[in-house]
Parts: sequence; structure tokens; C-alpha cells
Amino acid sequence: MEQTYLDALHVIFFFGLLGVLLIWVAKARGFFTLPPLPPQARIQLPFRCVAIVFAIYFSMVLLAAPLLVKVAAYLYHWIFPTRSPPLGLLGIIQLLNLSGIFALLYFYTRGDEPSLFRRIWKDRTRSKQSFWVDGSLGLVTWFLAFPCVIVIGEIADTLVYAFYGIVQYEQVAVRYLKVALSSTPMLISALISILIAAPFLEEFLFRGCLQTYFKRFMRPASAIGVTSLCFALFHFSLSQGIGNIPLIASLFTFALFLGFIYERQSSLFASISLHMTFNAISTLRIFLLPE
Repeated sequence: MEQTYLDALHVIFFFGLLGVLLIWVAKARGFFTLPPLPPQARIQLPFRCVAIVFAIYFSMVLLAAPLLVKVAAYLYHWIFPTRSPPLGLLGIIQLLNLSGIFALLYFYTRGDEPSLFRRIWKDRTRSKQSFWVDGSLGLVTWFLAFPCVIVIGEIADTLVYAFYGIVQYEQVAVRYLKVALSSTPMLISALISILIAAPFLEEFLFRGCLQTYFKRFMRPASAIGVTSLCFALFHFSLSQGIGNIPLIASLFTFALFLGFIYERQSSLFASISLHMTFNAISTLRIFLLPE
């Protein structure tokens, strides 16, 4: 028991010190200064648009995807009555579903308030920097976010251990990747989903649409905080049980950086770059250091 607390203290101290140092340097160089946002410069995204993009996403994930799985399983049993559907079939269905989500969101945003959605992706009235600068700053922000996420996650893990006596639990993402390793199509689908689709979709939905909408009624800092909480709770999973506590705490911390870099650059390419980097490093850690 004492060793568990001692190990946690070492992690918290090391990454906490590293995080404080990096954030102090960044703050001294003016990195955390947000550009002014007068009321007339705010994107007036209607609630209708926010509701529709989230409805497209949830209907495809919660309705279309399960239906595709059932139809594919039925057809497979009809063609091969004595065989069970291969795991790779689920990977193919997942890719089809993701393609459908991207297509529906693309055509919707092209037809409804296209000028507002273009400003959501890159507001050139507030930022003249290139996409490459946005992406590079997103990558740099990972070095500021990572130590903070580790410290908050370790504190939450320690509290879970102290109150519930649980030392290890397997997160949904870890289980998902372990299952995907047994099938090449499933693994390809999983990597595309985690490294590409999730950053683009989640940043568009949460930072692009939700945070932009909240800024109509709140100061940018408040909008970042509320959106970050929504983003963290979005990843809640009943199957993960008590493991939701460290996960939500860590994701809320990470989302604060996502919201900040989006607000700082007025560009989704900055937060997407940060999100991609975070997911890529996390995936690499799961493969190299499996729990």
C-alpha cells in the first residue's frame, strides 16, 4: 500500500514540476494571452446548427452503425450459414459509418450557414497565421498539456485507490485496441478512428460548434470550461465503472488546452493537431506499455 502511494507521489512530483516549469516559460513568453474578442467579432452560430450536427453524429453512431452490423451479420449468415462473421467485418462497417458521418456533415455545412462554418474552421478575421503555424502550435501545446494530464490522472487514480481499493482497471480504449490487434481490418479501422476521425469529428463538434455557440452568451474562458466538461462527460462509459473518474478528470484537463488553443488561434487545425498528437502518443503508450 505504501509503495503505491510512494510511486504515485513520484509521478505527481516529477510531472508536476515539469508542467509548472513549462507553463511558466510559456506564460512568460505570452503564449497564454488570448486575442481580444469584441461582441461584434463573435460567430453567431444558431442553436439549430449545433443541434443538427450533433444529431447527425449520434444518429449515425447509435442508430445507423448497429443497423449496419445487424444487416451485415444477416447477409453473412445467409451466404455462409456455418460460419461466424469475422471481426474484420466490424472494422469495415466502422469505416463505412465514419465515411457516412463525414459526408453528411460536409453536405450539411455546405448548405446551411456555409460562411459561419468556414469561420469555425479558420476565422481569418481574427487570425492571419497559416494552417502550418496553427498545426505547429497545436503540436507544441501537447508538451504543456501532457504533464498536467498525467498529474491530474495520477491524483484521480490515487483517490480511487484510497477510497475503493482499486489499483488497476482497463479503460475502454485499451480493450478496444487489444481486440483490434487480432484482426488487420479491425486494427486499421481502429487506428483511423482514433488517430484521424476522432480528432476531426470531436474538435468540429465540441470546439468548433459547441464552444463557438457558448461564446454567444459567455466569456471565452467560461465557454472553454463548460465545453471541456461536456467533452469529458461525452467519454463516460458504464462498462468502465469507477475508471470513469480518472478518465473524466484527465480528459477535462486535456480539453481545457484544446479549447484554449482553438480560441487562441481561431482555427480548428490547431486543436485538431493537438488532439491528434495526444491520441497518437496515447496509442503508442498502449502498444509499448500495455496495462
